[in-house]
Amino acid sequence: MHALEQKILAEGIVLSDQVLKVDSFLNHQIDPKLMQQIGQEFARLFKDAGINKIITIEPSGIAPTV
Repeated sequence: MHALEQKILAEGIVLSDQVLKVDSFLNHQIDPKLMQQIGQEFARLFKDAGINKIITIEPSGIAPTV
């Protein structure tokens, strides 16, 4: 998704080769416009998959599942 990629490039912070800090727009603080775009993309990608529940195992996954 282009909008997410651009946001990561602009505001993501690389902490190591295994950690990308995105809490300024995805975890601790939420960019509602970006989250809406992500939700629309998820809906487009999975609209025919018959999904009726989304389960997340950590708080960071709550916003995208909504």
